[in-house]
Amino acid sequence: MLTALASSCSIAPTPPRTLPPITGNACALGYDFGTSGVRCAIVDASGEIVANPPGYSWGVAGERAQEASDWEEALFSQLAALPADARARVSRIAVSGTSGSMLLVDGDGAPAASRGSPRMYDFSVSKQAVGDSGEAALALLRRCTPEGRPSSGGRRLRLGLRMVGDCHIGHPVRSATSALAKLLAYHFESPLAGSERLAHQADYVASRLTGGAIASDWHNALKLGFDVRALRYPEWLTGGEIGEIARGRLPRVVRPGEPIGPVSDKLVAKYGLASGCLVVGGTTDSIAAFLAAGADSVGDAVTLLSDVPADDASTGVYSHRLGDRWLVGGASNAGCERFPRPDENAVGVLEPVETEGYEAPAALGISGLWFAFCPGVVVHPLAVFPVGASELRRVLTSGGGSQNAQWTVMRQALLGVPTSRAANIDAAYGAALLAARGAG
Repeated sequence: MLTALASSCSIAPTPPRTLPPITGNACALGYDFGTSGVRCAIVDASGEIVANPPGYSWGVAGERAQEASDWEEALFSQLAALPADARARVSRIAVSGTSGSMLLVDGDGAPAASRGSPRMYDFSVSKQAVGDSGEAALALLRRCTPEGRPSSGGRRLRLGLRMVGDCHIGHPVRSATSALAKLLAYHFESPLAGSERLAHQADYVASRLTGGAIASDWHNALKLGFDVRALRYPEWLTGGEIGEIARGRLPRVVRPGEPIGPVSDKLVAKYGLASGCLVVGGTTDSIAAFLAAGADSVGDAVTLLSDVPADDASTGVYSHRLGDRWLVGGASNAGCERFPRPDENAVGVLEPVETEGYEAPAALGISGLWFAFCPGVVVHPLAVFPVGASELRRVLTSGGGSQNAQWTVMRQALLGVPTSRAANIDAAYGAALLAARGAG
């Protein structure tokens, strides 16, 4: 088994960006392919919203059972819903998608006909893959991937006032819902055909706009195994046992906000987009929401923006790369049974509470979240702050909890920093800002 990577692993310098922010009358369009549906937004050079039509809903049955054709229908119905004068100003487009949602495509970019529906963000190879293919995939990942980086401070996680212990999670690709686990499970079900390639949801949608080859971005590719510190696919992924399966099937990876390719001439003409309109590298839905919130300084947190990466393989904390800064924790570490132990079979265990009426559920909710949102070192209830990350200075809340004023007041009292609801939490707006600003 490979040993844990040193936390001092060198970080490749961020490449100079090729796209400056948009200027003048130009606009940028952002899409968010989320769990409940699809939204889009157009922003101008100042970041003001120019158009934001009603969203496209998957419906309750479609949230976890989607086809690639559903993604295309949503993409173009939303594009058609935008005012023609706003579309004419769109010079860049970025797409955010649910992290881990993927499918296999053939050489022409069309969905691989024999592989069925896309495997969504919550598809678990340990539960839903065919036969023993999921367990074979996870066994290969445990055998051939790094264990992950330890906390840079060498200390264990505290949960409230009690130690969690030395639980081990390992590299993010070892998750049963990672894109790489899904790719390997496909192979163990039926060996991958020569033309089959992996595409994340955002990758596939972007390719429908360009008509070209699949390309991904730093954020979506993290749980495929892309090394965001070195900015390349690691040797264990391109060589050895995993490389024999994955080599040649992984998408090209660009920096979020950098060019993937131009929108096809056919679509530019059909929808009246600006001449030369570019599709740029996208992101995940959670990071797009972070960008929408307006957290732009080190120490700001929806999840924490740090000037150094902070990873802790023992607790599942990892860092997404935002240029020369780092988004610590990535997606919610309290969601999807990720935290403090990765257990997809976890169920709630609640002690009897003797309060009456509304006080009982309120007490359960507050105490439960109090101890779920905690740091990777000292006790800071309601936030994830691993050892080595930048100091917390401000919290902007998003999601359902942000609508609870009492919750916000409680977080501020416990964290000791200004805490408020973000002015905008729309991931489509965040994707549009990413496109408008280039890779900045």
